[in-house]
Amino acid sequence: MIGILGISHKTAPLDIREKFALSHADIPLFAEELQKQANFSDIVVISTCNRTEIYFSQQVHDGFTASILLFNCLIAFKKIDFAAERFFYTYINDDAVAHLFKVCAGVDSMIVGEDQIIGQVKDAYVYCTELALTDAVLMRLFQKSFEAGKKVRTNTCINSGVTSVSYAAIEFCSSRISNFSETSVLLIGTGETGTLALQGFAAKGVTKIFVSNRTPEHATKIISEYSAEFIPINQLIQSLFKADIIITATNAGHAFITADQIRESIHLRNNKPQICVDLSVPRNIEEQVQYIEYCTLVCVDTIQDVIAANKDKRVEQIEHAEIIIQELVQEFMEWLSFRALQPAIRAINFHLQKIYRDQYHGYIVDSAKDVKENIKDFSGFLTQQYSRELIKNLKEITDNGRKELYLQVINDLFRLER
Repeated sequence: MIGILGISHKTAPLDIREKFALSHADIPLFAEELQKQANFSDIVVISTCNRTEIYFSQQVHDGFTASILLFNCLIAFKKIDFAAERFFYTYINDDAVAHLFKVCAGVDSMIVGEDQIIGQVKDAYVYCTELALTDAVLMRLFQKSFEAGKKVRTNTCINSGVTSVSYAAIEFCSSRISNFSETSVLLIGTGETGTLALQGFAAKGVTKIFVSNRTPEHATKIISEYSAEFIPINQLIQSLFKADIIITATNAGHAFITADQIRESIHLRNNKPQICVDLSVPRNIEEQVQYIEYCTLVCVDTIQDVIAANKDKRVEQIEHAEIIIQELVQEFMEWLSFRALQPAIRAINFHLQKIYRDQYHGYIVDSAKDVKENIKDFSGFLTQQYSRELIKNLKEITDNGRKELYLQVINDLFRLER
């Protein structure tokens, strides 16, 4: 059984979502706790600025029970002390598959059609696979999800225009800045999200660029490409005033730029306006910064106008994408259902072969050599024919493994539990 427990931009505001973010370091510890509490740990965890989703595969519990156990484990792991149930959603089997395919295709994204999400899902899958947390079902599921993402983008125009939160933030800034050629930008964090933002600002004409990163070696490429000035992390706070736009995109997991520090920056700038773009979850800039005069705070939940305008242009593309997704969901569920038949098929073959061997050896003891060979060939042929007929009927009556009641009867008939 496949399932998903998730929280996203559709169900919870940023201040709630960030409490459930799971870092790479968290995932193996969480999986260990899940195994202790729920007796399963085959999972893939996707944790981005817009969602935390845990996909799971297990055969121990029914879908409802598995989801409750997973939720309770997450609440305990994150030490949550408030009622959070209303912010979460859960899907089982084909609904879970459809949801993942929509995520990879960008249909479920805050920025419809965004390209960044498919890379984030791949990274999550690879990481959990390296931790030995993915079984054969999850491996097949995620490979199929990447196919869904590619097919939707190839056959629709869903990823035209604004295609990431980074670019939406740039569009937001564009409504407040008329001349980017005289604007300076400070990028803190050199991962994919920050790099995309910097690319967008550079395309707008920004030439004065500062870069700060905890690991200087990771900033080398950006510094070279944009002729940027590097600011050591221990000099970051006293350098904030140099930039008209500050972009944070790190995995720090906490706010390291405070309201007092921004007030000091505005003071050193003689009240020249400053924009703070926080693309991190959990956030890197204190929420109180939004109340500071001459400063505008932008985060992933404050660019809704740009996002709404972008989505309105793509409604038709979403409908087309969902048709493609449904076809791929059906393909995967057929594979999953047929996979459930494999134990029964192996049992049929095993039992018929056993009957053949037992009866053949008892029958040919006193037979001539040529008779023995004829009997062996013919009885083997009959076994094969009966096996094929039984398997054909098995597929039909179970609807290729979808009818679980019939499957249980087959399991009982051949004592598969033994």
